[in-house]
Amino acid sequence: MSNFQVKVEGDPNLAMQAGFFGGPNMTVTESHHGHHHNSSEVSFNGGFGMPSMTMEVNETHGHHHHHSNNTAEVSFNNGFGPSMTMEVKETHHGHHSHHSHHNSGNAEVSFNSNFGMPSMNVSVSDSHHGHYNGGSAQVDLNLGGVVAAVNAVSSVVGAVVGQAIVIDTRNRIWVQLNQASYIGGDVVSGTVEMDCVVPFFAKGVIVKVKGFERLWLQELRTETEGEGSNKRTVLKTIDHKENKEFFKSTITVYPQSGMVNSGHYSFPFSYQLPADLPGTFCHDGKDENGAYSAKILYKVKATVDVAHKHDLKFTSKLVINERCGELVKPSFAENKKSFMLTKGKLHVKTWLDKNAYFPGETLIAKVKANNTSIKPTRKMSLRVFHKMFLKTRLYHRYINNYVYKQDYDGFQPCFYGKRYLPFNIPVDLKPSSSLGKHITSSYILELECDIPMAIDLQVALPLTLFAPQFLYSTVPSQPPGCPLPPDVQYRHPWENDDNQTSCRKCNKGFGLFARKHHCRHCMKIFCDKCTSTKTPITKLAYPKPVRVCEECFPVASQGGQKYQSAKVMAQNYKQQIDAYYAQYSYIYNQQVPSAPPPQ
Repeated sequence: MSNFQVKVEGDPNLAMQAGFFGGPNMTVTESHHGHHHNSSEVSFNGGFGMPSMTMEVNETHGHHHHHSNNTAEVSFNNGFGPSMTMEVKETHHGHHSHHSHHNSGNAEVSFNSNFGMPSMNVSVSDSHHGHYNGGSAQVDLNLGGVVAAVNAVSSVVGAVVGQAIVIDTRNRIWVQLNQASYIGGDVVSGTVEMDCVVPFFAKGVIVKVKGFERLWLQELRTETEGEGSNKRTVLKTIDHKENKEFFKSTITVYPQSGMVNSGHYSFPFSYQLPADLPGTFCHDGKDENGAYSAKILYKVKATVDVAHKHDLKFTSKLVINERCGELVKPSFAENKKSFMLTKGKLHVKTWLDKNAYFPGETLIAKVKANNTSIKPTRKMSLRVFHKMFLKTRLYHRYINNYVYKQDYDGFQPCFYGKRYLPFNIPVDLKPSSSLGKHITSSYILELECDIPMAIDLQVALPLTLFAPQFLYSTVPSQPPGCPLPPDVQYRHPWENDDNQTSCRKCNKGFGLFARKHHCRHCMKIFCDKCTSTKTPITKLAYPKPVRVCEECFPVASQGGQKYQSAKVMAQNYKQQIDAYYAQYSYIYNQQVPSAPPPQ
């Protein structure tokens, strides 16, 4: 509440009792007309954005008896909107004498307003001691069953200001949260921040927190209508809706009412979320079966209670992720296939260091391939599929969308080794959500090997995408630009058929009846006679006997020799990583996650 000065002309006792006001100037002028009639004029001027207001008081006194009745009518004009009338009925008890020592009286005040204020009764008991001495007054206000002991003039001004003043658009509020995202069971803490430029009257500050699931599905149904020659097929559109509320709560962060002065204010609040909440999700779309809208939303709404439609409001959306303690773990999948017209098989294994990522993060897919056939792989692709299951009471729909793809170089025939494929997750992908009753959202990361003249090979891995939050993982996040692990090739590179026209051993020319053959150890081209020896090569993942040249046979029969050593390359990579982290140690130290709390 602000303090303002009151200038009173006529009664000095009234001026002494009115010193608590603040803000605008109030002028009271009292006039005496004869013996039984007085009139007063009260003017409120300026202050905190209030228009001026004039209050006229007409008072009529009863006769000089032991018990006299007086009546006053107060009118408020030209200030806060529609007019308001206040009627005052006063009864005095005792000897109405200029020299009496004890005077006492009771007053009943009625407020009648036509601009939305409820009616209000005020009873005043007054005791005077001595002739024209200052007295004391106790005012009891009964408004809607609530009793408050307040000063009468303050109540009138506060009620009028609260109902009539329109909040200036320069006044604003917003919500400041302590985290960017949360999981079920977390405590949401924050503050309601308010900037007040033009003062106003407020009744309090509240915060509403809620979470809900909302689904709308459109079903396109074909029905037959009519009979005989009037029979026809009609396409009908049927809407299916589902709503589920996870929680809803109202928090009173500041229950007091009063004038809000210019300045900045902060009101703290906190709320504990229920456990096992589904993740935030919002997606609208349309397919051949009709349109759909699926939303799982969480909101925090702050309100400064002013009057009716003039409340200051601000709504902030909460980002909720599903609890990821058991979800974040390494992911593995494999697949293999054989060929109808070609000997050998293709066996592909794929690893992810974790199965939960942020949109915009780069994952590294480790691929280990063993191709014992002469079929090459033209290219490899990593593709992301978004799967949604939308369910209402009478209708449901599965939606599978291909959303992103990234291509990589393939590998040669008889390739055996490891490849590391970096994959940038698009930032606009919707987060995963699997705990909803009507809406579920999940992702599949698929590795595809493009093989000519054969059915492609796919390896699928589940993928969880979270909205931004800190994830515990055994693998620390790497700084930007960190070098990738090196690719490893255990077998020698496959020699291209176009590069050799004769046998490397006997120089016999190749033709229609002299076919080319590759040694499975050195991968060079020889004729049939020079590669007639067969032996298993265990170190190169050939468990069954395969063709080798005469030169490679002694080594191959002992298990063979790898083209590249994974251990040696791993040591070289470790040295590169150490040098990189030494250069960017401050980045690495900031991004290494701490150990998860004990369960």
